[in-house]
Amino acid sequence: MSLERRKLLVLVVDRDDDLKRKTGISTPLLGFERNLQAAQTLALSDPEEADVNAMFGALRVYRELVEKFGQENVQIATLAGEEGEGIEADEKIMRELEEVLRVFKADGVIFISDG
Repeated sequence: MSLERRKLLVLVVDRDDDLKRKTGISTPLLGFERNLQAAQTLALSDPEEADVNAMFGALRVYRELVEKFGQENVQIATLAGEEGEGIEADEKIMRELEEVLRVFKADGVIFISDG
């Protein structure tokens, strides 16, 4: 399947859930506006937080892909795990990903991380 026909999900994962701890914002976040608002709120809360860069980087990639493939073929989401990381964090991320994929049936993922 060519890239033009794929449904692409731009995905940010905040494994230790800095977003919620620092802003009170829960995940999953789906859509450009929700992700932009959350990234701005996190940046104002902690400008040095690495997840801020990942979220803004994902927003940039999302815009580039929408220009190239159309808004109906691209979506952006931020997922988060748990503060202690570990298996509990991974299980929460998996549940959130399943929730996102029920709404947006992606067949390709572009993963953006803070590492």
